[in-house]
Amino acid sequence: MPWGASGGFPLDTCCAAVDRLPMLQLERISKAFGPRWVLWEISLAAHPGEIVALMGPNGAGKSTLLRVAATLLRPTSGRVRIGDSCWPPDGAGVRAQVSLLSHQPWLYPDLSAEENLRFYQRLYGWPEDPEAIEEALRRMGLADRARDPVRSFSRGMLQRLALARAFLSPAPVLLLDEPFTGLDVLGIEETREVIRELAARGRAVVVALHDPAIADFAHRVVVLVGGRLIAEGAPMAFREKALQELYQAGMAPRRRLATGGPALRSEEGSSSLCVERSPGVDLAPAEIRSPHGARGKGRELRALRALLGKDLRIEGRGRETLTPLLTLAGLSLFLFGTAFELRPDLARSFVPVFFWMLLLFASSLGVGRMMAAEMDRGTWEGLLMVPGDRSLLFAGKAMVHGLLLGLVILISLAAAGVFFHLSLWDPGILLLMALGAIGLSGGTTLLAAMAMATRSRELLLPILLFPVAAPLVIAGIQGTRAILEVDPSGWSMWLQILIAYDLLLFAVTGMVFEEVVSA
Repeated sequence: MPWGASGGFPLDTCCAAVDRLPMLQLERISKAFGPRWVLWEISLAAHPGEIVALMGPNGAGKSTLLRVAATLLRPTSGRVRIGDSCWPPDGAGVRAQVSLLSHQPWLYPDLSAEENLRFYQRLYGWPEDPEAIEEALRRMGLADRARDPVRSFSRGMLQRLALARAFLSPAPVLLLDEPFTGLDVLGIEETREVIRELAARGRAVVVALHDPAIADFAHRVVVLVGGRLIAEGAPMAFREKALQELYQAGMAPRRRLATGGPALRSEEGSSSLCVERSPGVDLAPAEIRSPHGARGKGRELRALRALLGKDLRIEGRGRETLTPLLTLAGLSLFLFGTAFELRPDLARSFVPVFFWMLLLFASSLGVGRMMAAEMDRGTWEGLLMVPGDRSLLFAGKAMVHGLLLGLVILISLAAAGVFFHLSLWDPGILLLMALGAIGLSGGTTLLAAMAMATRSRELLLPILLFPVAAPLVIAGIQGTRAILEVDPSGWSMWLQILIAYDLLLFAVTGMVFEEVVSA
């Protein structure tokens, strides 16, 4: 199968940039992190079939600009437009038409190269084509390592696999951040050739580069210095000496950019960027105008299954979360059981407290480890690039966390009979613990997502979680005690509190999760 054929690009299509409207438009993009401005009024367009090289010194804002264009960062002012989609507010519409290669490869070490690519096909709603995966791996020189776990790959092989994932996408806009990092001379040339082929089939490619010697494959070079666009033109005009002079000349306004900033326009003033195009104006061929189309419930479920399958497969192979959780539960039950020889009446009072606190700590430990692993591997960004509603990330993660808490509950219930001679296999207790696991997995997932961007995320999570989960834990303890003390009228009130807590939690999550994960 020809390279890129699964993405729907006809091989004889060659889109001349001058004959069409821009595929990607960045309109007066500015970005500030607190008082520090890193981008200032950047306007840039990329046409179908065009390769635009972003060049500039370290800290010029190239990566930040690409992340804004990919909806991973919210611009302080300005808009990103692809077709009829505008970001903000329509991040989902823009993500559906963008493929991003970031500094991080977005790869899971416990999955094979083939499994990593298949996961992203399913998550992003790309055509699920095994032949396309084989061709992508072959073009990047990884065909013989397709079934090897990624943890055995070198830095250059990881970069090749990340490129294979980006090139596998049928999205019309390709954003590449330093794609040649870690590649040898042969890999650089192969990658340049693939980028040329994809542009010839109608993609708009924006690539961030450092080395002017390898920028000659681009149609146009744009130079950023200190967050400003200071020059653009043909690659031949920006050789090493010319770039050095531009960098030096552009550093003067940099101090002013760091402390000042552009005059921010109001929403009314910037809303004109999102007006609909007039009827009859063709942006690009139909094959590449909207590669995903309406996602629908079927594709949402496909993405959710991909998330669940990936997490369960990784946990089954590495057991990085399950082993510590079960060890915590087992040791805690053993120590508590041997240290306190409780009479039956005391056991009915103290054991519910112990079990619900154990569930709270297990939730904090398990969810914290899983979410921290996503951040440490850099794969969290890859998940955030999912087209459509990002709340499905919350649903997928919460389901996996709920399953892990379910295992802790089963072990705890079995151990109660061994250590405390107390049977907790009551339908009411099982219902209470199921509702508790749902609430804890959902609440911990939401709070972990909030803490992801902080350096002390694993310490911050329990600080956020314990006050939020306190009503749930108290209701669970009191409800379990009521059942053990044979008080049917008492436990039903606590059951209603747990149900209300879970409903409120998921309602709030549906409203705020997108904002939580958007920088």
